[in-house]
Amino acid sequence: MNEFIDLNMFVDEIITLEKRVLDHQNRDHLIAFYGSSSVRLWETLEEDLAPLNTINLGFGGSSFSWCIYYFNRVFKNIQPDEIVIYVGDNDLGSGHQPSKVLKKFVNLTNMIRLSFPKVKIHFITIKPSPIRTHLLPITLETNRLIRKEMLKMEKASMINVFDSMLDDKGVARPELYQEDQLHLNAKGYKIWKGVVRRHFGI
Repeated sequence: MNEFIDLNMFVDEIITLEKRVLDHQNRDHLIAFYGSSSVRLWETLEEDLAPLNTINLGFGGSSFSWCIYYFNRVFKNIQPDEIVIYVGDNDLGSGHQPSKVLKKFVNLTNMIRLSFPKVKIHFITIKPSPIRTHLLPITLETNRLIRKEMLKMEKASMINVFDSMLDDKGVARPELYQEDQLHLNAKGYKIWKGVVRRHFGI
């Protein structure tokens, strides 16, 4: 918790997510997407992944610690069958090493299991970004560590968007990103759409 500067950070977005949960009428076979801005900015998620019943619960530029901090609040009125996590970009961007990110991943998934013992957990690989090309080695290592951890877990799988976002030189394709070269544009989300749809067999 000592990494937090303002414990009310993102609170307005969390209030919005709480309302979104309450307003989501279809609770059958619900798949909740939870994590940072790459989830939040996927504005066409529900449409892109139809006929799956999905809900977008991404917020801000969150980290694993923020996802842990707000988890109980966001999920208190929801009972998903599956949870898809995307987070870790900002942890690595803040200087955290892969081993620390792995510990936070384990903490979050343990929290999920305590609340929802039967839920299936999916983790979208931490994406490459042109502005963070210098972080590619530790991004790869973090994804590797998380994949290894998930192999020991029941009802858990990894969704690999990482490889599809690289060019023939092994770096992030700039045409998939907004001007900041960090957040995805429509072309980037088209890649995610295809990978996630294949993962769920639709």
